[in-house]
Amino acid sequence: MGESVAGEKDGSGSFLPESLLPGKDNFSLSPDSLLPGATTAPAVAASGPTTTKLETKNLGYANSMRLHFDTPVSVHEPTGHENRSNGKMLAAEKIFGADSNKVRRSSTLPVNGKAKEAVAVDPQKQQRDELIMDTNKSSIVSKRSVEKLYYDGEPEYFRYFVSKFKRRSPLINRGYWLRMKAIEHGVSRFLAEQTAKRKVVINLGCGYDPLPFLFLGKQPVLCQGATFVDVDYPVLMQNKVGIIQKTEQLKNILPKFTTTGKDAGLLASSDPYVAVGCDLTNIEPMKEILRDHLSLEGKDVAILFVSEVSTAYMEREASQSVFHWSATFEDVRFCLLEQHLPDGSDHPFAATMLAHFEKLRTPLRAVGTMEQMKLRFVAAGYPEAGTEIRSLWELWSDPVFLSAKERRRLDRVEPFDEWEEFALFASHYFLLYAEKEPGRDYTYKPYRASRASLFAGSSKGSIISSPTTSSSPDTPQYHFGPGDILQTHELLEPHNFRRYAASIPPLLTDSSGDSVGLHGGLGTQERLDTCNTYSRFDAVQPIQGPPLRQGLMCHAVTRLGSTANCVLTGGRTSPDKASAEAWLRLDAKWRRVQDLPSGRYRHSAVPLVLPTDPRPAHTVLLFGGRTSDGHVLDEWLIWTGETGWQTVTVQGEERPPARFGATMITDSREGVSGVLVGGMTSAGRVLNDFWHWTLESDMTLICKNVTARATAFLKADAVILGRFGAQLVRSNRGILMIGGITGARMLTRQDEILNMKTLRPQPIQGPRPLFIGHTVMDVDGGLLVLGGGATCFSFGTTWNRSCILNDAQPGEFEMEWRLHSTLEGGKPTAEQSKIFVESPTDAGADSNGHSGSASRLPPPMAIHEMKISHGINFPQYVEAARPVVLRRCQIGTCTTAWTTQYLKEAIGADRKVSVHAATTQNMDFQNKNFQYITQEFGTFMDAVEHGEKLYLRALSQDAPSKNPTCLSEDFPSIAQDFELPHELEFVTQNQHSSPLRISGPVNMWLHYDVMANVYCQVRGRKRLLLFPPSDVSQLGFEPGASSSSVNVFGKSDGKSPATDHPALANTHPQEAVLDPGDILFIPPMWVHTTAPTESLSIAVNVFFRNLSNGYAAGRDVYGNRDLAAYEKGRKDIDKIVKSFDSLPPDVSGFYLERLANEMLEKAKNLSRNASLHSVYVELGGS
Repeated sequence: MGESVAGEKDGSGSFLPESLLPGKDNFSLSPDSLLPGATTAPAVAASGPTTTKLETKNLGYANSMRLHFDTPVSVHEPTGHENRSNGKMLAAEKIFGADSNKVRRSSTLPVNGKAKEAVAVDPQKQQRDELIMDTNKSSIVSKRSVEKLYYDGEPEYFRYFVSKFKRRSPLINRGYWLRMKAIEHGVSRFLAEQTAKRKVVINLGCGYDPLPFLFLGKQPVLCQGATFVDVDYPVLMQNKVGIIQKTEQLKNILPKFTTTGKDAGLLASSDPYVAVGCDLTNIEPMKEILRDHLSLEGKDVAILFVSEVSTAYMEREASQSVFHWSATFEDVRFCLLEQHLPDGSDHPFAATMLAHFEKLRTPLRAVGTMEQMKLRFVAAGYPEAGTEIRSLWELWSDPVFLSAKERRRLDRVEPFDEWEEFALFASHYFLLYAEKEPGRDYTYKPYRASRASLFAGSSKGSIISSPTTSSSPDTPQYHFGPGDILQTHELLEPHNFRRYAASIPPLLTDSSGDSVGLHGGLGTQERLDTCNTYSRFDAVQPIQGPPLRQGLMCHAVTRLGSTANCVLTGGRTSPDKASAEAWLRLDAKWRRVQDLPSGRYRHSAVPLVLPTDPRPAHTVLLFGGRTSDGHVLDEWLIWTGETGWQTVTVQGEERPPARFGATMITDSREGVSGVLVGGMTSAGRVLNDFWHWTLESDMTLICKNVTARATAFLKADAVILGRFGAQLVRSNRGILMIGGITGARMLTRQDEILNMKTLRPQPIQGPRPLFIGHTVMDVDGGLLVLGGGATCFSFGTTWNRSCILNDAQPGEFEMEWRLHSTLEGGKPTAEQSKIFVESPTDAGADSNGHSGSASRLPPPMAIHEMKISHGINFPQYVEAARPVVLRRCQIGTCTTAWTTQYLKEAIGADRKVSVHAATTQNMDFQNKNFQYITQEFGTFMDAVEHGEKLYLRALSQDAPSKNPTCLSEDFPSIAQDFELPHELEFVTQNQHSSPLRISGPVNMWLHYDVMANVYCQVRGRKRLLLFPPSDVSQLGFEPGASSSSVNVFGKSDGKSPATDHPALANTHPQEAVLDPGDILFIPPMWVHTTAPTESLSIAVNVFFRNLSNGYAAGRDVYGNRDLAAYEKGRKDIDKIVKSFDSLPPDVSGFYLERLANEMLEKAKNLSRNASLHSVYVELGGS
């Protein structure tokens, strides 16, 4: 049946009280018979015609009674194999006959001329049975939630069994989706078997689950010759049959659907469907019905028993009798999905789960390990080699069971980031598939290779993955001594619960190891913006987080070397709202610094100390993460106070693939190298890899994959290396990796802490924390573990009590650490929202320790890059108004076809073109240091090839002064070679012009365009510098001009470089170098200039309208005519100035300057709001 959402009744199946256990004629199994090597086979009741003692019950909502028959009743085996019609009542059916209501009202029941006084139903058992039946309600509501959200467009069948739709949480939805997928996988495998036999699927403890309709309605061809049997409590099945009876959409799937009108036993049937009301703790009546009605004991039938969380609630002997009975059939399979305990009942998830069912008074009666369950099936009569079992978490990563495409599709249904909790749930459930086919020699080992395994994608075959019981020679056999064990000691009261928070260092460097802050995270009710201060002393200065608009989780706080300064980066609110903000705590004051290129969370960040003169430079290196739209990043970024975030290039072909949730640490506290471990792919698979990286002096990275070396040592237990959501921390034992999840199995108390120096696990003793969503720091006294916990599916939430890990034994360690205070960060003011850029006057030196110059251009930061193959929401980037480089795009054959010879032949060597002929490398539009000349196209191309300083910006062929140029109209012979990727459809739909650009070794002047454009590099390489609109006043633009004479490239023909322009130090340049196939999105008003790095450069840039209105009326050939509001504003300025003409000059100047300052302040506020708007767009808030 299922489990309940916390607070609701739930559970499944049934159990048999000791006072009502089956009699001696029934099968029973002693615990000893389950042990390996047991030789006594359990007794099996003979099949065929027999005299049987039957026990039955009639579960009514009121005056129910149990009727006990001890008078023999003759039961005859049917001769036919077809489903029996309701008109042909069998002897077994008569036990639950049409007159059962009369029986219930009578104190005696005549059988073969004798009567026996009825025995009243045990009221305690009846109550327990009703509780179990109630579990069906919550389970079916959860599955209906999955059906509506995740099976959109497919026929819906759960809807008929749920009166009102209720959307479950993403975690519960995904958990039930995986359960449904697992059962579907097992049933589909059985139905797809090639056989001439009849097939029967018997769903034990089915509840309202519409399994027959899911297959008969969606896959009728697969179900040909198959019969589905639903079995559950009589009252529940009566209700289910009633729903089917009154629902035409269900009845239409069941030809000749008829009901018997009985209270129990055979309730309804049709050609492909049978409904049976029976208590699984007493299966004798069900045996008779299935034998007589379906002739299951014939040799022409193959049977699949399905049990999804139903036998788990039965006493061990009762459920074992079900397994044994199923194994008595000749050609049979059993698909079982249930809970198990991979690391004992004291694991926090397991303890929460077990307590949940105890609270509901539907305890799990026989829950154990997967190994124990497999032994139970072997003891029941299934061959060991024919019994396969896997946890649902193992199946999740199995590419045969679930493809990467299917896993990615789930993320498009609803935002999801509860990966650790999902893994814990799936690790505590298994799917078992046992089979017993006639004529199959299961003792012959090679037979397995001749058939497809249910878990064909698994690497371990049918071997149980158990770190404690495996006898594989490749599995390390650890022998732990006292020096290996870490003891847990809980902090003093009070406790504050939060998870996925970030640690903040103390405000004073000499307080390191004595106090620490824990910022943000998810609390018991909401995401938090507060900061806890923990300390071992009574007098401590409270630690405060930055002023954020809302609470954050999954963010990073990176301490800058041994200083008290730190940088907060990224994080999220909901999984589809990632933050791009970065905050610097400098001299105990939080300042907003340059935003990340895009919002991200679960990224990895470490501090670096660069060995620069005259002093070391403290920086932050960041890798990976996940964005609001689910894109998983593979970019490396480095931050400095002056330049913000810059992309770091990785040398060579070897580089870590994109990931989020990885863990990273430097080799030493003040080094430039480190390790990167694990993480998760965009397809939801945990990466089991291990990388070493080094930052070179030229600010490039060298990455080396050292996975093979580590896994060779760990051998078969190498799965504990690659983790998601783990923490790396320095300790007196070396660097330790603590917690998280792996992709193959759940970590245990023995191996959830791994020493990265020795690659040996470090087991823990004492109160057990859940190393999920935790934060770990090396402090005085040991390792401080703060926060952590998890939502345990629908069973409730478990929270960690913060603790210390060390070597001290209980009673030998005096706990001094406790929570001292909790401070709110407050909301950011307008001043705090300004981007703080460290300048030479702030620090006295740049990030590399060199003296700054007031007129020097700051080092440009790299423009954010993406691979368009990953898919992008381009209008979002347009709205955010931030440049982005799209690497290696498919823009047609032009990147290879547009050679000089090809262009001359295609365009025409004698075609006249107007070009810029420059005398210097740097063209200046304001000073006109070039001439417009007309040349034949062939002559122009030859000259450019020989390095002449020429530049072609194509114009309209027919009306160059009236119409903007269009590649398809002005160069139709080559237009088909160029195309924009379909992801840029927004550009095509709003296109203004598409000029062809061919240049020699000349630099374009500094300018801005009013329209947005995408610059597509076709041949050669080109360097572009961009400046945000807020820098326009620092770049020498005259009023009304869209171009500037300032040369920002630094070198110009032997003269003093124009970078001595006094205001350049206050600008914020961004840089990109484009190769063929790269596309740069340039937002409107972003000042930019270009310079080729080779003698010849060919590009096409497409201008497009991104505003719905506001453009100036009239012609705009080049796409850079200022907006109508600006042109009108300049005229209004003239009017304002003239209004002061009658006043003395000093008075006029006084007021005009005040007006100018007022306008300037308003402009700055608008610029700040624009910057915030960009962040809101990335967060999905606009």
